[in-house]
Formats: sequence, structure tokens, C-alpha cells
Amino acid sequence: MNGTLRAAGSVAWREVRLEACGREQLGVVMPFVLAMLVLAGLAFGPAPAVLVAVAPGLPWLTVLFAAVPLARGVAAAERDDGSWDVLRGLVAPGPLLAGKVAALWLWLVTVFAGAVIVSAGLLDAAPPAAVVPAGALGTLAIAAITVVFGTVVDSSARSGLLGVVLLPAGLPALLAGTQAGTPEVPAAPWLALLVAYDLVAVALAWALYPYLLED
Repeated sequence: MNGTLRAAGSVAWREVRLEACGREQLGVVMPFVLAMLVLAGLAFGPAPAVLVAVAPGLPWLTVLFAAVPLARGVAAAERDDGSWDVLRGLVAPGPLLAGKVAALWLWLVTVFAGAVIVSAGLLDAAPPAAVVPAGALGTLAIAAITVVFGTVVDSSARSGLLGVVLLPAGLPALLAGTQAGTPEVPAAPWLALLVAYDLVAVALAWALYPYLLED
């Protein structure tokens, strides 16, 4: 167990260092987040009531659309330098999946937090406290799904499929997360739904990933 955790931690730390050393995914995604929220504010404005009503869903839309370019980088660095097969041989599927999901979860949480802060400032809509657990839960499932699809869809010829398959798979996070982040709506049932979504997404990813690595 300790060996598995160490291996997963090493993979996650490697992903973080790759991003810091110039992969620049967040350098592309975060300006996209800002641009999307500014455009949404212009599109739905200037009625304050409308802006407040749509604010809980905008961070989730932003996370889902940001997951598509992030998915392209799940195994891109390893494939570009020819080390993907070596990595698969050195690290078992479970720790490899856990490490990549942990790193991507960090990026998606960062995107979500940035979107919540920017939308609260631009749209003048303060989020409820439930947005914190909702964001952590929803982005975990999206991270697991993104790693799975990012591993399967590895070539530029098929990268257009990512949006087609990834966005519908993230709909439970969009729906439940939006409701949990709406001040007038009881958050507990929607948080429970996000927990169930996490369990299903992580379990399916854990079961499928060893077979995906064999392709």
C-alpha cells in the first residue's frame, strides 16, 4: 500500500513539475477562463437578477470546457519524447492513474476556484459555502474521466472527439454542482449526488485503465 501511494505521489509530482517546466496548459486555460466569464457577463447582462441567476453554473461550464484542452496533455509529454511505453512498464496502472488524476484534479480545482472568484466579482454574486465541497467533489470525477479519455484519444486526428465524449460525461457535475452552489437550494442532496458521481467515475476509471494501457 505504501509503495502504491509513493508511486502515485511520484507520478503526481512529475506532472506538476512538467507543468511548471513549460507545458503551459494552465497558461492557456486560465486566460480562457477569464475570457469566458467576461463574455458571459456581457452576454447575460446588464440585468443584475439574470447575472445572479446564471452565476452558479458558469464555473462548472468553465471547468468542463477547460477539461478538453487539459485532456490532450494527459499523456502528450510522454508520447512526444517516446517515454510513454517506458512509464507504463515502470508504474502499475493503479498508481499511474491515481497520480495523473491527482495532478489534473489540482488543475481543475484551480480553474474552478478562479472561475468562482472572477464570477463573484464580475457578476456581483457571492457564492454560498457549499460551493467549496461541491467544487472539490465535482472536479474529482471530471479529473478521473478526463484522464481516461485523454489516454484513449491520443492522436491529433481524433482529438476533436474529446469534446463530444467528455462534455456529456461531465453533465452530472454541471447539474449537481450548479444546484449545490445556488443559495436558495438545499445543498445536501446535491452534494450526496456528487459523492455518488465520484464513486462511479473513480471506480470505472480504476477498472478500465489497465485495459486502456494495453492498447
